[in-house]
This record gives sequence, C-alpha cells and structure tokens, in this order.
Amino acid sequence: MSNHISVKFFGFIYSPVTDEKFAKSLPQLIEELRRYFPRHEIPSIQGFHVQFGEDGIASKKVEEAPRELHMVDAEGLWGVKIGNSGVSFSIAQYLAYEEAIEFIEGIVSVISEVLGIYHFSRVFLRNINLFGLLPDEKDRFEDIKNGDYWGRQEFETLQDDYSCNGASTRHEYTSIDSQTKIQLASAVVMQGQSYIPQDEWEIWKLRGGVPVQNEADAVLLVDINGTKHEAPINDPEQQNNVSEYSWVAVKKSFDELHGVVNSVYVDITKE
Repeated sequence: MSNHISVKFFGFIYSPVTDEKFAKSLPQLIEELRRYFPRHEIPSIQGFHVQFGEDGIASKKVEEAPRELHMVDAEGLWGVKIGNSGVSFSIAQYLAYEEAIEFIEGIVSVISEVLGIYHFSRVFLRNINLFGLLPDEKDRFEDIKNGDYWGRQEFETLQDDYSCNGASTRHEYTSIDSQTKIQLASAVVMQGQSYIPQDEWEIWKLRGGVPVQNEADAVLLVDINGTKHEAPINDPEQQNNVSEYSWVAVKKSFDELHGVVNSVYVDITKE
C-alpha cells in the first residue's frame, strides 16, 4: 500500500499554566530545547484596553503576556508550538508513527519538567494526505478505492462504533462513548495553493516558507483529524474532567487514536 501522508500533527492539551509561570519559564525552555530546535520565536499578542469616560471612548494598544513559543529544527522537518495550555508538533513529511512518538516523548519530558504539567484533557493526531491525479484523467486520483473525487460517509472502521454528521466532502464521526472524534475532509488543491492549514502558516514561515502545490496537475487532499478526550465531550457534567498526567497515559491515548486514524486511511486506499 502506498503512503500519501505529506504532513503529520501530534498534540495534547494540559491544564493551563499561569501566564506568569509560562513567561518566566520561556528562557529555560528555549535553553533546554535549542539543541533540537535552533530556530525559535515568541509570537507577540496585541490587544486593546478600552476606557469609557465623559469625553467618550479611548483605546490603547497593549502587549499581552506571551502564551506560545514556536521552535523549528535545523532541517525544517519538525516544528513545535508550546503554549500555556498545550503543545503541538508538526512534521513536514511522512515519518513512521513509532519514530515520531519516540522523539516527541523526549521533548515532552523537558516541557513537562519545566512547566509543571500535572493533568491533561485530550490528545490529537492529524494527517494531511495528498493523492496525485491519474494520468489522462480530470477527476480520478491514484490509490483511492473508488477512484472518483473522494468524499463519502461509510467506513468499515467506523461503521458500528461511531455516529456520523456532515455532508458532501466533510464529515464528523463521534464514538459511542463520546470520547473519540474523527473529522474527515477532502478538497482538490490546485497549482499555487497551499495544503498547510492556515493556522499553521506562522510556524511554517519560521521553517522557511509555506509550501504550495507546484505541479500543474491538481492533487486530492484528504485530511484525517482525530481527537481523543479524557471524558465524554457531550456530557456537561463530565466534559471538563481531566486525567492525571504521565507519559504512559498520554502515549496510551495516542496509540488508541493512531489505530483509528490509520484504519480510516486503510479504508480509503486500495490494497
């Protein structure tokens, strides 16, 4: 079976660190991680302070406390965004799950020690897949099971244990226990368009630039985005529950989610 993963994302959400603690921890984070990620920046967040008085409304631009650190490795393969309530990793090409998770474990160990992570609420795993256009075809793509422009609702992997909402080329599947969610989307990417989600462009610029589709032929993008929550997401009394943090617990959630996401990919592609 061919592999079409062009970008991978991993991340997990932890109980928020105070703004003061996060700001004070940034120098230590940068120092301890710079051997892996020599390029970094702290995006500035600007807000406005508004005052109401007899003379009308006055506003003043203010700099808010830093809430995110962006770091990139020397080759631009790995990117990491460390925030006061979560961390996310992006990989700019296919990398085997086992190899990726081993590297992530070492980085998360540093982050956990410096910031003091004690609880987490969910993990996420996202794969951006690109399928090339078949020769002499206008709307059929390589290695897709049904061959046509893809966007369907039925999957063997998600048949019995998930409910589905959505239409056309975007669907959302929720597990029976309401703790796992799979979002599935497809689109055609034309020459000059980027297949990187727009909210990731800032860290891709730190890598050296946002990649775009260079070939004249279109490609089919299939976005498989999975999230595993530590409590049912549709139960107001439980949805804010968290689990005690340990890498063993986080990896277990990643492993379970990877099994589902990978199975969906297998369902989409030809043997």
